[in-house]
Amino acid sequence: MNKTVALTGTTGAMGGEVLLSLLQSPLNLNVRCIIFEKEKRIPRFVKNTLKKYRGRIYAFKGDISRFDDCEELIKGADYVINCASLIPPKSDHDPAGTYQSNFVGTKNIVDAILASGREKEIALIHIATVAMYGHRALPHVWLRVGDPIISSDYDVYSKQKLKAEKYVLESGLPHFVSLRQTAVLHKYMFANNLKDGLMFHTVWNGTLEWVTDRDSGVLCKNIVEKDIGGKLGNFWNKIYNIGGGKSCRVTGFETFDRCFALTGRSAKKYFKPNWNIARNFHGGWFYDSDELEEILNFRSESMEDFWTRTGKKYGYFKLAKIVPASLISAFAIKRLFKNTNSPGYWLKNGKEGRIKAFFGSREDYEKIPDKWEDYPLLSEGKLEDGSEINYSELKDIKNAKPRLLNHGYDESKPLEELELADLQSAASFRGGKCLAPKFGKDALYDKVIWKCREGHEFALTPYTVLKGGYWCPHCCEPKPWKYGAIANIPFYGQVYFDSHSENEVDDVYPVFDREEDFIIKK
Repeated sequence: MNKTVALTGTTGAMGGEVLLSLLQSPLNLNVRCIIFEKEKRIPRFVKNTLKKYRGRIYAFKGDISRFDDCEELIKGADYVINCASLIPPKSDHDPAGTYQSNFVGTKNIVDAILASGREKEIALIHIATVAMYGHRALPHVWLRVGDPIISSDYDVYSKQKLKAEKYVLESGLPHFVSLRQTAVLHKYMFANNLKDGLMFHTVWNGTLEWVTDRDSGVLCKNIVEKDIGGKLGNFWNKIYNIGGGKSCRVTGFETFDRCFALTGRSAKKYFKPNWNIARNFHGGWFYDSDELEEILNFRSESMEDFWTRTGKKYGYFKLAKIVPASLISAFAIKRLFKNTNSPGYWLKNGKEGRIKAFFGSREDYEKIPDKWEDYPLLSEGKLEDGSEINYSELKDIKNAKPRLLNHGYDESKPLEELELADLQSAASFRGGKCLAPKFGKDALYDKVIWKCREGHEFALTPYTVLKGGYWCPHCCEPKPWKYGAIANIPFYGQVYFDSHSENEVDDVYPVFDREEDFIIKK
């Protein structure tokens, strides 16, 4: 019998490509998919796929925040691919909906699998996000599994995604994988970014490793095919970073510049350097993303390939050459200054909490040059202190190891050889203790008791702590955001102080956007 795959997030940028890739598989896979009942418009791309392969698709309207809909979704499924998420900019404007979609939906899927009586027969492929690593800056621009989970202030998207992934890791599911997806180059980018202040949330000197929507779809399809063929080995029950690799590693400025090259001009013609945030976003170059490529062989497109096919699809962008850049800037970009998600709006309307979170202070914002000739771009080998750096050497993964974060234990050991002393060392680096009396080599996924420096005791598996990057749920998760309070813990301070000053350790940011105009002090 043909295998059946259940899919969420079908109408999204990644979910739609996963749907198509699964149905193009030579294994004649069947797909059960849920279409969010409040979806106002199903993309034509998804409609065409549903129509073309309707003989192998069971699709229904529903909501994964309802348990019974998740039960219906996974009926008879051999695999469940959870792509569903409310992502920025929608998540920025709907914290309650983000909670329902990103956390409750994932919890329901996990619980439905566990309640099905077939939990040993169903494999869950959960899509997490790079956003859970929070903002990264020099010198620690390289990311890897095991780095601390730090949701950026006000980022309700990653706040709920980290809760969702941790639920998967701690659920006891016998057959799962969590894939931390990087920024995706997809067909809806222009439409999404030209209608919201999110456009200004890219840090010019922030490091980004992209992947294309098509490659992401192929990746998920390859997991299913290779697992059916018995070719995945010890792939399951782990976390991996999805990234496009060397050809997709750039900065925020390089991303914008290549995008606007479709109009025949540089991004410098349309933007000023002080229009975008200075910190508190997310992204980085993945030190370990090639690991997933070695297992799944999913990459077929570079970043340049994506922009080339995008330019062919939207050939009318070339017409922008005959329109003055100032007009395009005014009508396509500056108009978004009025959007509540825009730094321009925060500055004009006194949203001091937002200003501090994304710039450091109003004074720090005012120090940002408004001319490109005065702005130090990392991609041009310039640093903020006036010094220079060899950007090519910085991007070379061969030079990345000294820039990796310390995880607090001996990582030269294979996971199956870790000992109690390694758990104790990791806990100490996080300011706490491991209270387990013993630890066996086959106990990596068995919950043990840990104790944080504040005296909170909590149960997590060693894998969740050491490879997930999680720690105390009371002190180290955003409820509200208060990462400064734990910045003197070595595990967190090594990344927090790359973009924050010592006088920011007492700042606490509220959970919901309605409170964004103030900072709560301890």
